[in-house]
Amino acid sequence: MSFDKILEKKGIDVLLIKITNQSNYGYLDGQEQTETIKAVVLPLKAEEIKFWGDVGIAKAAIKAFVNVDLETGWQMEIDGKRYSIRAYENYQSYKKAILEAVND
Repeated sequence: MSFDKILEKKGIDVLLIKITNQSNYGYLDGQEQTETIKAVVLPLKAEEIKFWGDVGIAKAAIKAFVNVDLETGWQMEIDGKRYSIRAYENYQSYKKAILEAVND
């Protein structure tokens, strides 16, 4: 089954928040651009939590599978809660983002 079919069946709508810093007369202003995308969101397994903790992402909680380009530092809003993209892995037809909860 193709990843697009999996997204269609099991994907949920999430808000991808693209954060960019732009210079405003010497000051950096953070700009947010939002886009609604489909993602398959799953909790991390125990061995994944240990792996990501060992490489410095101690608060990694969930993973999201998407078919759009990602950058670290961007955020996703899932069920009203924001998560920061701390790492991602590229596969042929999809990307797996490792997400960490953002403290408000």
